[in-house]
Amino acid sequence: MFSKLAPRNLFVLMLGLALAVIAMWYTFRFQPRQQEISLLRADLDTAQTRVAQLRSAAAQLPELRKTVERLKVEQAEFVRALPQTANFGTVLDEVRRTTAATGADMSTFSVQSGNTAGLPAGVRPIGLNLSVSGTFAELFQTLRALETMGRFTNVNTIALQLPQADSFNPNLESTMALTVYTFDPAQATPGAAGDTPGAPPAAPAAPASPPAGGTSGGTQ
Repeated sequence: MFSKLAPRNLFVLMLGLALAVIAMWYTFRFQPRQQEISLLRADLDTAQTRVAQLRSAAAQLPELRKTVERLKVEQAEFVRALPQTANFGTVLDEVRRTTAATGADMSTFSVQSGNTAGLPAGVRPIGLNLSVSGTFAELFQTLRALETMGRFTNVNTIALQLPQADSFNPNLESTMALTVYTFDPAQATPGAAGDTPGAPPAAPAAPASPPAGGTSGGTQ
């Protein structure tokens, strides 16, 4: 059949077949290879960037270890600077004096154990609920004084009750819920005699009598 074709037509036919083969090779072989090479180059660039980041992090690791050790020491010093759990009565006396200094009157209080989850070993939060009465200015000053008292007191909630108004500056009744963070050396040492892991001990008892000059109070 090809012998009957003119040489020119035969040349054109062979050229067309060659071009078709080249087009198929380019489409199904060359282009996929190029795309694969591009993807591999992108993965290589990503891997090189990651390696550079890891090398930088590895170079900073000794300094980070020193920082961690320093922070551990600072944390231990801060924890040991908290008031002793056994001396919670002293903290309560300070709360009484702080309240009395603002002119407010602390009538009653109650003490309960707090949640120790997520706290360093030995840190023992104690919930303290206060019933305080006074004018708005006195209660505001009391609140500010309690928030800044020794960096170990956190005011959680405060509720105000307005009795029947008999003046432009009446006395208000307030209930304040505080968390006082204390330090118990016995709890700071795991496995100490008599310790029960995971079970925080009961809150310390309030002092039997208020200090001289303080506002009297009693447990609810």
